[in-house]
Amino acid sequence: WIPGPSNSDSQCVPENTPTTGVSGWLVSGIIMLIFACFYYKKVIKGPPELPKVNDASGPRRYGLFECCSRENRDTCLYSAFCLPVVAGKNYYATGICGFWPGCLLTFIGTYSPFYCLTVCIRTLLANKIEEKLGRKPDCLMNLVYTAFCFPCDVGRESLEIDSEIGATITCCCNVTLTPRVVAEVTQAFEKVEEKIERSCDKYRLCSGDGH
Repeated sequence: WIPGPSNSDSQCVPENTPTTGVSGWLVSGIIMLIFACFYYKKVIKGPPELPKVNDASGPRRYGLFECCSRENRDTCLYSAFCLPVVAGKNYYATGICGFWPGCLLTFIGTYSPFYCLTVCIRTLLANKIEEKLGRKPDCLMNLVYTAFCFPCDVGRESLEIDSEIGATITCCCNVTLTPRVVAEVTQAFEKVEEKIERSCDKYRLCSGDGH
C-alpha cells in the first residue's frame, strides 16, 4: 500500500506488485497438483490401469467443438478447468510421454508467458498423437487449433483416445473401461451404421424422396 493524494478521501491505495500474480499462479498450481494426484490414482493407475492405444487407423470421428456437446459434458468440464490433467492423460494413453511430464509441461507452458513456445511444442505432440491414431498429421491446422482453440482441441483429442481404448471418464475421476475386443466390435458396427446411413441418404437424394 502507498499513501493516496492529500486531497483524496482515501488514506491509501493498493500498489500493484508482481507478487500478486505469482501468488495466484502458485495457488492455482497447488490446487491443480492436488487434483492431478487424485486423478492419477483413480483414472491412470486404477485398478484397472488405464490401457494404451494400439496402432489404429481411420479418419477423425469427432469435430473440434464436439466436446462442448451435452453428451460429452464431462470431457468439456475436464478440458475447461483441468486442461493439464487431460493433456497428460492423452500423452500417457498414446505412449508419447508419461502422465506427469505431460501434465506439468502443459501447466507451466499454458499458464505462463511462454505460451508461444508451448504452441510449437504442443503442435509437435499433437502430430505424434495423430500418427499414433493412424492419421496423417496436418501441422498447420494443429498449430492453429493449439494457438486459438487449445482446450477444445485437447477435448476432441481426449474423445478420440477414449473411444479407441474403450474408456468412459466422468466427473469426478470415475472411469469405466470396456474390454478392447468389445470396444473394437462396437466401433466396427458404428462405422458400418454410418456407411449405411450415408448410402440411404444418397439413395433418397438420387430418387428424389422428401421433395
